[in-house]
Amino acid sequence: MDGKIHVIGGRTADTTDNTNLHDVFDPATNSWQSAAPLSTARSSGAAAYYRGLILYSGGECKSGNTFSENEGYDPKTNRWLTLVPLPMGRHAFGAEAVGQYAYFIGGALGCGGGSPSDQMLAFRLP
Repeated sequence: MDGKIHVIGGRTADTTDNTNLHDVFDPATNSWQSAAPLSTARSSGAAAYYRGLILYSGGECKSGNTFSENEGYDPKTNRWLTLVPLPMGRHAFGAEAVGQYAYFIGGALGCGGGSPSDQMLAFRLP
């Protein structure tokens, strides 16, 4: 976004050792800077640039389940917005914004790759 690379969330050890870190790399200055941390610490979610926001959705693992959280980072305010959650938690899936929608495709509904999904979800801000 704006020529910079955002690195959001992740884990430091096993699937429950999630982080909420959000770092931004600027290739023009070859430097890193911290940005507002993700509201919910998680890893293995999907991200897409959508209507001026970076969406970060889903993730692995929350007390043996996947995350259904859907949040949007607003670079103008350096804040995360809580958005409508996914209908069911998932991780390791793809995301892409096309036109008026952000699409979330596939993934696993359970931790550790269990219960693969063939669903495609569409999200739209009013």
